[in-house]
Amino acid sequence: MSPDPASRQPFTNAAFFPLYSSHYVLAVLAILPHTFILKLALLPIILWQAWKCTVGLDFAVGMANSMGVESSRLRHFNFLYVVGMFTMVLRSLAWTFAKEPLRRYDLPADDDDQHAAASVERPLSIPNVLLDALDLVCNLRGIGWSWSPKPFTKTRARSPPTIPTILAKLLLKLVVFDVAHYLVQHFRPSVDVPAGDTIFDPTLSALPRFAWGVFFTMCGGMVIYTTVDALYHIATLIGRILLRQPAWRWPPLSDRPWTATSITEFWSFRWHQFFRHVFVVFGSQPGGALLGKPGALVGAFAVSGVMHDVGMWGLGRGTEFRTVGGFFLLMGFGASLEYGFWKVTGRRVCGFWGWAWTMVWTVGWGSLMIDAWARRGMIASDFFPYGLRPGKSLVDAIISLSR
Repeated sequence: MSPDPASRQPFTNAAFFPLYSSHYVLAVLAILPHTFILKLALLPIILWQAWKCTVGLDFAVGMANSMGVESSRLRHFNFLYVVGMFTMVLRSLAWTFAKEPLRRYDLPADDDDQHAAASVERPLSIPNVLLDALDLVCNLRGIGWSWSPKPFTKTRARSPPTIPTILAKLLLKLVVFDVAHYLVQHFRPSVDVPAGDTIFDPTLSALPRFAWGVFFTMCGGMVIYTTVDALYHIATLIGRILLRQPAWRWPPLSDRPWTATSITEFWSFRWHQFFRHVFVVFGSQPGGALLGKPGALVGAFAVSGVMHDVGMWGLGRGTEFRTVGGFFLLMGFGASLEYGFWKVTGRRVCGFWGWAWTMVWTVGWGSLMIDAWARRGMIASDFFPYGLRPGKSLVDAIISLSR
């Protein structure tokens, strides 16, 4: 049952603070040894608070009230908010039942190019524990943490990006984001209303309808990619400039996903890995125990599907696991097919045909997910103040010149 938007109260920091503070205390306990009983006692409180915050608070309305704008075009924040709640719950479960205390590592100050072999475990002093718990709450990738299979990334192959380079990438991706977003709104105006509409124009014949659907799906994928990368660039600038953190704590988030030559490569490292840990713990590991490698692949994508469908639920208009969750299950199935191909032929999916297969599989099935988001009004979202859209200005100028 989807939460009724009319029954939810505007999000406030005061209403959210008990959940966040409990989550932070659990992070402290996860770092300290011999705290399992305390963690187990705190977990039900967190689960209850997370449920109440999820179904009882409307993040979009709270943000709209603070900004003095209309909330109907900020509903995308409810999607992100509920996904965040879902992730917080899974991470709380993982911390509670972790077999060993979670440890944060540092690299020697004069040897930042070295890898895990040179890592130094931070002592359990009170200041360190309090700061490390804050880092644990915010650190989704596991950089510098014992719970990550790769707490350190190799940096010798290429120098870390400079601050001006990161700023330039941020500005570029904000423009590309708005271009992709506005292209969908411009060429399919019916989706640019809170009520939403399908990306597949029923007035067109089959071929142009599908072609436009593919184009809108590619734009939607670019919106997602640039959104996540831009937010990461902002966090990187804060971490490196204000918090004076070393560059190795902020390795690149993604690696040109459009160049992937297999589905496995696309999702393994070319796409962002923000939620990889919870997908492995709650999907890949139990799925692998039951059905081997294919079960591990499908299990990880199944958790991803549930997470994204829960985000749809947060919009207040029901769920749609058949398309949104189904997309991720099909990604797991595609990766399993690649694994089967390797087992039978001894060859990995790669090269031009691997790229073509990856693009057709992800974009083809992805159109169903983007369509579900469009029908829920997700494309009718405002990310920039009115009149300050760099992508819209650029597209409108090109269209005017072409005429």
